[in-house]
Amino acid sequence: MRNASIIEIAGGTGFFRGMSPEEIDRLLFRFNGVKKSYRKGEVIVHAGMAAARLMIVVSGHLHVYQRVMDDREILVREITKDTVLGLWMLNSPEIENWPATVVVAEPCVTISLDMARVRRFLESGEPEVARIAVNVSCLLSRELFSIWRKLSVLSEQNLVDRIQMYLSELHHESGDSGMVAVPFNREKMAEFFGVTRPALSRALGQMRDRGLISWRKNVFKLRF
Repeated sequence: MRNASIIEIAGGTGFFRGMSPEEIDRLLFRFNGVKKSYRKGEVIVHAGMAAARLMIVVSGHLHVYQRVMDDREILVREITKDTVLGLWMLNSPEIENWPATVVVAEPCVTISLDMARVRRFLESGEPEVARIAVNVSCLLSRELFSIWRKLSVLSEQNLVDRIQMYLSELHHESGDSGMVAVPFNREKMAEFFGVTRPALSRALGQMRDRGLISWRKNVFKLRF
């Protein structure tokens, strides 16, 4: 049996949900599963790099950067626990390279799997295929819903409305009583909303003056 810790960690992820330790052990061996820890600021994948492995985010926080027409890289997505990097490429073998750069925002742990081996397994008809296929479907659905929510936030024309909707979504996810920790600093937050930092500061100031929010560093108290 492989190291018991990686089996236990893998069992707590959506990818291996509903599987016994013995099944997980067998599949980790089959997929060449590797556990790895990353420090803040490390780049996990570079845009253009060969997409050879799926990466299950066990803990931590990641930022995804996309290169735009003027050759800048802008923050387009935040990734948290139990997201699987590269999952949408699993059934698209024609996509051979990562389209974006992924950087560690908070120290994280991943379990990476050989993508080609996972593809072959899903085509094998073996007993565990159905369970993994259901798990992959659930994870993809959750990822698509997350992307839809971000599009909904960014579709609001008024910046104050966008910020309020975004903070409401974070609050809904955290379940905390009115307190929300934003997972990036003001510069990255402005980038996320597609505005300048002064524009973000003005919008936050308006919300504070209207009694909607107060904050200390990146922790916001919601009053709406």
